[in-house]
Amino acid sequence: MTTSVQSHVLTQVADLCRTILEKNAVEIEPGMSLTRDLGFDSMQLMQFFAGIETRYPAVILEDWFIAHASGARDTVGSVADYIAGAFHQQIAAE
Repeated sequence: MTTSVQSHVLTQVADLCRTILEKNAVEIEPGMSLTRDLGFDSMQLMQFFAGIETRYPAVILEDWFIAHASGARDTVGSVADYIAGAFHQQIAAE
């Protein structure tokens, strides 16, 4: 089940991917790998991390990327889930 927070985050992550790729009309699916399917190189990954950290200052993606980089598990959906989970943890802690 997808929450409204997850849907919102997924939309923002997909929009950031389009911006980095400079392709506004490209379809970004949750199962797409940042590195394999979208072809992000190291500079684009740095842009992606910076963009996420600008939108979500409490989220740092390095640990997520280390855990998900192998086997093309670095998907748009998995990063959105990671961010939404961090958001829910932050709310629970308050």
